[in-house]
Amino acid sequence: MKAYLSDRAGGPEVLRISECGRPVPASDEVLVRVAAVGVNRVDAMQRAGGYAPPPGASLILGVECAGEIAALGTDVEGFSVGDRVIALVAAGAYAEYVAVHHRHLVHTPAEWSDEKAAAVIETFCTANESLFQLGRLKRGERALIHAAGSAVGTAAVQMAVLRGAQVVGTAGSAAKIAAARALGAREVINYKTTDFADVVLDLWPEGVDVIEDFIGPGYFARHLRIARWLGRITMVGLLTEGAATAETAPILYKRLSINGFTLRPQSTDEKAAIVARFRDDWLPELVAGKVKPVIHAVLPFAEAVEAHRILEANANFGKVVLRL
Repeated sequence: MKAYLSDRAGGPEVLRISECGRPVPASDEVLVRVAAVGVNRVDAMQRAGGYAPPPGASLILGVECAGEIAALGTDVEGFSVGDRVIALVAAGAYAEYVAVHHRHLVHTPAEWSDEKAAAVIETFCTANESLFQLGRLKRGERALIHAAGSAVGTAAVQMAVLRGAQVVGTAGSAAKIAAARALGAREVINYKTTDFADVVLDLWPEGVDVIEDFIGPGYFARHLRIARWLGRITMVGLLTEGAATAETAPILYKRLSINGFTLRPQSTDEKAAIVARFRDDWLPELVAGKVKPVIHAVLPFAEAVEAHRILEANANFGKVVLRL
């Protein structure tokens, strides 16, 4: 089969299609014939040498895809050959075939294209776990969502608004700000020209309940400043480097909770529970059109280099998808 291996670090130009062996599914896995692949920042990080796949995982890039079941392991229940499915994988999605644990699959809604299906599971699972499971966001609370134009950010804004939260986002261009507001955000701040913390405290002097943090060390001190009593900060990215310098007393006297989340290294059982929560809580909302995957572009599989360039230039609003 054809696949994109991540066997040498570098810029997008190091991506190349290689011939490699087709995976053989284990007894609890299915073999998926891939039709479309969701492109994620973790893919670019791995390609650049900054995020190794979990031990024992494939060197083929990609953590989510949509396609059709081509073969079943002996212990698989609930799926049949020919079923259209959405798959969450630790690695291996940038390929014509990928082996997936059957508990990490959901059936693709009949009316969906494979391209739409490929833009959903990693994004909405991450947003659900970080905002609602760890962040415990509730109706009427206030949320700050950074990177509101990213794939996870666009999902998180919609999900928080649907659940009755008041949302402020950050983005880096007028176009992204307008588009994020259209998703329901009360305010979207240009982080390049304005101190988001000052704007948040002007809106809400008591601060915010939940912060969705893709940024890391560079924003940590300001997050402690704007988090309100019993506030929750969920760190889901590290777009800034180095160590954070901050006065930590607010963690104590405001009784703050700070959590970290990344989807890829979760155990098989943990990932199955995450997928089950997505299937039960958010797939019905997606099917009903109450929230939607925002797709920036669908590119041919041969154009993975361009997909990574778009991501690394922060030129996307929403997800980039590769079509096989």
